[in-house]
Amino acid sequence: MSGLLSTSLSGLMAAQRSLETVQHNISNVNTDGYSRQRVEQATNAARFTGDGYIGQGVNVTNVTRSYDQFINKQLSSSLSAFGDVDRYHRLATSIDNIIADPSTGIAPVMNRFFNAINEVADDPSSVPARQVMLSEAEILTQSFNTMSGRFEEIRTQNNNDMIAMVNDINSYATAIAKLNVQIAEGIGKTQGLKQPNDLLDQQDALIAKLSAIVNVSVLPQENGTSSIFIGNGQSLVLGGGTATFTTLQSTFDSNRLEIGLVTTNSVTEITNQISGGSLAGSLRFRDEVLDPAQQKLGRVAAGLAMEINALHEQGFDLSGNAGEALFSFSGDEIPVIKSAQNAGNAIVTANFQDVNSNPSAAGSLDFSDFRLEYVSGTDYTLTRLRDNQVINLTATETGAGTNIFTLSSATGLPGIDITVDQNAGVSGGDQFLIRPTYNAAQKMAVAIDDPRKIAAATNIELDTNGDPVDDGSGNPVIINGAMPGDNRNALQLANLANKLGMLGGTASFNSAYNEVVSGIGTLTRTAKLGASAQETLLNQAKGARESLAGVNLDEEAANLIKFQQAYQASAQAISVARSLFDTLLGAVR
Repeated sequence: MSGLLSTSLSGLMAAQRSLETVQHNISNVNTDGYSRQRVEQATNAARFTGDGYIGQGVNVTNVTRSYDQFINKQLSSSLSAFGDVDRYHRLATSIDNIIADPSTGIAPVMNRFFNAINEVADDPSSVPARQVMLSEAEILTQSFNTMSGRFEEIRTQNNNDMIAMVNDINSYATAIAKLNVQIAEGIGKTQGLKQPNDLLDQQDALIAKLSAIVNVSVLPQENGTSSIFIGNGQSLVLGGGTATFTTLQSTFDSNRLEIGLVTTNSVTEITNQISGGSLAGSLRFRDEVLDPAQQKLGRVAAGLAMEINALHEQGFDLSGNAGEALFSFSGDEIPVIKSAQNAGNAIVTANFQDVNSNPSAAGSLDFSDFRLEYVSGTDYTLTRLRDNQVINLTATETGAGTNIFTLSSATGLPGIDITVDQNAGVSGGDQFLIRPTYNAAQKMAVAIDDPRKIAAATNIELDTNGDPVDDGSGNPVIINGAMPGDNRNALQLANLANKLGMLGGTASFNSAYNEVVSGIGTLTRTAKLGASAQETLLNQAKGARESLAGVNLDEEAANLIKFQQAYQASAQAISVARSLFDTLLGAVR
């Protein structure tokens, strides 16, 4: 009789545990990262009797979750890959929308500026026409300023997002480490035979969120914990301990953030080790889209200013005075930033070359930043940072003062002149960051405010064929005084619109700008295709996990009925055992 009762009780308890687990599944149907659980059952050891082996019911051996390490790893990788390309695409689209928008783009404004120059050429004595030209010049510089300013706004937002991502990485790492401790304790209580499924699900969900920010490697440990690594084996979580990640300001640029790993005594930069996830997408966007777009926009602005200024300075204004520069750049013409690690205090200055002295100066402008490094004696190296090409330079004393040197190269500098004042001393290895075009669009301004100062005329007398008149000694005849009706310099200024003076003498100003637009457009379209492909792969990975670990309400409803019936049957068996026991007691009495 006791065997019947104990067997029935075992079935009752097994059905009860199964019902509890089914209801747990149903309750967590919408819980992110939850894995369906099921009760594992095994037959109790049979009891030997003279009649044979008599069954002793059922035993609940474990409550397991539906889990596959390969599927989870695939999902983690897909989250990282999609997080990278999706972030990159969304940010690149923001740049593309700005630079290609007809209402904010530079091309139509540049066309209006040159049209205004043509109007001056048509009527060089007209002050209103000259005023319109100055106004269009102001609008042009403001357009360059505004677009570059928008880029800076996006840079600031991207920096803020990167800081938030690093904070999230640290937060998730801390939470995962705490779960490691709880999981190890939970598994330890059962000598490793049972697992705390809900805690493991919570950890997997956190790892998934972490993977969306940065690609991680997860190494399961024997005690049930997970060790997590980033980059080239940089540990993020080991047991209950975590590393701390931070953002660092670049040595040369406080607006450029790098990723650092905090150690006991120092902070190690690991930016180049970051791959996958939205953090990598932000870094790639900055390096591949934002920086080049701002630099190339600055190259158009600087090239335009160099060409216009050179020709404008050759002309004469309405009063007969020599022309001045039409455009200028606020502050230092070209920013030069010395490294904080420099041992010496040498002062380096850089300026755009004069097109009148070097006609190919604007065409040879490179959009890259450059790193100037002192080697020894009079030797320097100039490294183009976009591809690390090195130019060897030699310092030549200029005579402007003791220890004032001009740096020159056999191959020529990329549209800039560099001067070094070594009076304050220079040591081996001192470095300087030179940014010819990085801020050019943002700093561009109109240098004159009087329309009469527009140099539309020239002081060289021309014959009927348009050739200079010889004064008899091989020199052109110079005309002194005002020439209000002379439009010869204005015509040359207007012709600059179609001059192939940019990009090594292969492009006009408009085509150089269009090259920026098309380049950003190509990157954006490529990113869109990549994001779409990775989204498909991510959905497939999510589907694979859902089919394995997701809760199916129809299936769970069927299980409820099945286990309810099993529970009721076991309860009925207990009732029968009780009735039989009562009958037996009655017979004895």
